[in-house]
Amino acid sequence: MDEYTPKLVAIATARDLRDAGVAAPEREAGLVRVRRGLYVADAAWPATEREARHLIRMQAVMEAVTEPVFSHVSAAVLWGLPVVGALEGVHVMGNGKVGRRTRRGIVWHNHALGSGDVVELNGFQVTSLERTAFDIACSRGMEAGVAAVDAALRDRFVTGLGTSVSGVQRDALLDMFEARRGARGIRTALSCARFGDGRSGSAGESISRWNLHRLGFPPPELQVAFARDGGGFDIVDFDWPEHGRFGEFDGFGKYVRAPLTGGRSIEEVVWDEKRREDRVRRHRPFASRWGWSEARDLRALERRLLADGLPKCR
Repeated sequence: MDEYTPKLVAIATARDLRDAGVAAPEREAGLVRVRRGLYVADAAWPATEREARHLIRMQAVMEAVTEPVFSHVSAAVLWGLPVVGALEGVHVMGNGKVGRRTRRGIVWHNHALGSGDVVELNGFQVTSLERTAFDIACSRGMEAGVAAVDAALRDRFVTGLGTSVSGVQRDALLDMFEARRGARGIRTALSCARFGDGRSGSAGESISRWNLHRLGFPPPELQVAFARDGGGFDIVDFDWPEHGRFGEFDGFGKYVRAPLTGGRSIEEVVWDEKRREDRVRRHRPFASRWGWSEARDLRALERRLLADGLPKCR
């Protein structure tokens, strides 16, 4: 769920390759089979970024299916919303058509699409931002739903293909969710919409905030800026001013992913982070830090924060 480099790649059909003299592409070194009869160069196949691999599979589906409308986690990848949990199969809307079955890596959803539910995004037909957040919240539970809704509520954010777009307004999101009462998962979706907060900076922060709420800890202020003596600001993920404490969610990518490290070594990132924490402690003397393992484990998160001295409010 860390940032990845958005990229569309060239996809070749088996016929294209045979015309180029490649008689058996499935046995050809340097090619990756994306789906039956469709291939990409091995160098174009991302080694680690699951969202980038999923985007290539979506391109392949466009070669195999007439005018697909991407939905659910596939739409989330296009919009740049975080996908919490597995990212398997390309999800496509059947728009109420009977007989669409999940097979060959395509997951069909036969839900009806309303007016405004489908838009074009970078050449893809995709469910709207509001509908995508709704489908994620209905189908994947609170953690995934809160993470998606938080991201959709930001003033602006970058899509999965690098385009800057405006987020949605909470009232508009709630109205859209309310209009779909009776849908499977609607209670979860409405809870996500009411709890959502566009100030959340990442999926890890969103899940942490939800589980802090579940555990009865006081609600934090989000993305609070503290002035530096020499100018500028240090921003913390969570702030509890009445307890003299701040909190930070530390994802692994913060220390190793190039878009987040700015070319610094791990040692430099760690040292800069220590100096930043020292500056913040002049405003809030106590700090709590946790990562993915604690954010998604209620008992572990509870133990960490209680041990650090943050009291519960209920």
